[in-house]
Amino acid sequence: MMKRCPIRVLAATALAAGAHLASAAGNPNVPFDVTFEANLCPNPAIVMRLTFVGRAHMINLPGNRQITAFPDARTTVTNLVSGNSASYVITGASHVEVLPNGNQQVTATGRNLLIVPNANGHPAGLFLTVGTVTFVLDPAGNEVEVFSGTGRVVDVCQILA
Repeated sequence: MMKRCPIRVLAATALAAGAHLASAAGNPNVPFDVTFEANLCPNPAIVMRLTFVGRAHMINLPGNRQITAFPDARTTVTNLVSGNSASYVITGASHVEVLPNGNQQVTATGRNLLIVPNANGHPAGLFLTVGTVTFVLDPAGNEVEVFSGTGRVVDVCQILA
């Protein structure tokens, strides 16, 4: 089952350990340039290539909270079947709070690219959110509450079909 997360986090996962070391050394901005291919859309025949370029900045806060920001981050998403492509600036931030039950409440602010699994009665897909959306994940990263909020949502799969 696909888990939901800001897709920028996928691009930066390999850098997380390095980012924490860099933060400890006084350099909180870790550059990244990552490309991968995945099937993220409801149509299983669509395979996307995603390229991410930017910097990761992680801030640990008191009270089991963390902010992950991606200044100057950009992504290009290409449908390898149709050749359609789109580029987005994704300089948003993810504010994560660990709840008493171990779940994580994520508030995505700004411009974010989110992977949404086929769960809780909504379709799977890849979505650009602009503004503020909040969702809840269990400790394994599975969706507990669907995203909601005042943010605008763009269906990237539909655009690139």
